[in-house]
Amino acid sequence: HCELQEHKQWYQRRVRGFQSKRTEANQRLELLHIEQLCEADIYSWKADKHEVEIVDMLLWIRDRYDALGRLGTHCELQEHLRHHLVSLMEVVPTDMQATIRPAFTL
Repeated sequence: HCELQEHKQWYQRRVRGFQSKRTEANQRLELLHIEQLCEADIYSWKADKHEVEIVDMLLWIRDRYDALGRLGTHCELQEHLRHHLVSLMEVVPTDMQATIRPAFTL
């Protein structure tokens, strides 16, 4: 019975270790993705996009901005994302801006 209990404890420690490493890897990948998004040329991207695509990107960027809060302080990245949001909001029609702006107040 004692050996079984030791094996169970060893197994649980190993599972927690793998879960922790997987979480760290996922967080690093998420941060790398956000870094790439920050480097993207949003000005060129938005040129030929429809309103729905721009709103979708606004939502995506806002989600990534919130994700930075979970990943720790990344002020420079947050500032890049803020600039992207402002840039995209400029091409959204005025009536829609009034509707969605509260969701994008950072």
